[in-house]
Amino acid sequence: MDIYNAVKIMRNILIPIIVFVGVFGNSVSMSVFTSNYLRRSSSSTFLVALACTDNVFLICLFVTWFDGSVDNILNSVRSCQVISYLTFVSSFLSVWFVVGFTSERYIAICHPLRAKLFCTQVRERVAVVIFIMLSVVLYNFASWTTDVYTSKDITRCTYNIKFIKFLNIVTWLDTVVTMLIPFTLIFFMNMRVACTAATFQEKRKGCLTPRDARRVKHRALRSKQQMRVTRTLLLVSTTFLVLNLPSHVFKLSSLISHFLNPAASYQMAQYLIQEISQIFYYASFSMNFFLYALYGKHFQRSLSFMYESMRLRLGCNDRIKYLERTSTLRSWT
Repeated sequence: MDIYNAVKIMRNILIPIIVFVGVFGNSVSMSVFTSNYLRRSSSSTFLVALACTDNVFLICLFVTWFDGSVDNILNSVRSCQVISYLTFVSSFLSVWFVVGFTSERYIAICHPLRAKLFCTQVRERVAVVIFIMLSVVLYNFASWTTDVYTSKDITRCTYNIKFIKFLNIVTWLDTVVTMLIPFTLIFFMNMRVACTAATFQEKRKGCLTPRDARRVKHRALRSKQQMRVTRTLLLVSTTFLVLNLPSHVFKLSSLISHFLNPAASYQMAQYLIQEISQIFYYASFSMNFFLYALYGKHFQRSLSFMYESMRLRLGCNDRIKYLERTSTLRSWT
């Protein structure tokens, strides 16, 4: 009971913080990436879609937490089904949007001759629409396998026991679709991008004479900007992997253990590990804004420019010169 109470306190403190900080940060990120400064930047469509999807997941998480810890609000079948469905869809979209912008970086760095063909905003938007359509179809089961049960005057949103066998199969398939395949792709592409970027930096440092440097100055500047974007997005996708991995590994190990020994009891230590890994998983939906703000130089400049523009609109006329100096702000690439 001591472990259970400690976990309950941890959830009641951390989940609201994760949700409110994440929703604020993701909303700011959407504003920056949809602004005139970064609208045409590399992977902006994927990053806007990712921020929006993360907010949907965090709102569903808060509703579920509030229902279980504060007040019983999911007391109708329809509301329960909607929250369950949106949670499945947003978690699927989040991981595949990360795969999307990681793929663009992989093509831009490892296959630069194909970048102009594949790395376009039109293709980004098409990919986002395809992912959304896939998620809508794949997770429609959440709308008819979810139900509410009342016990001791408390209504709880959970799965319908009639579909337990079907849901066991779906859990395995979901693990493959949201863990094994995307994690393998992200890890492989990140390794290739990191190796290629490191090789590029070594060649750029050691091979250019002063005369060569003047000749390729513009190209080198362009490549340097590409590397900055690459480092930031590489950090975002790697952080996503690190924070998601404990939860998915625990989920996979639980599935395997249950398959090998269905009668095995659930230990309190396992419960503690599960809850801690879930906190890391939830945090992955709130971290991106801080990564952009700390490591994305163009994001920092765009955010600063938006802040100064807001101050100007509110009457802070002393910032006009600052806005004139930064009005020619470059995009990410």
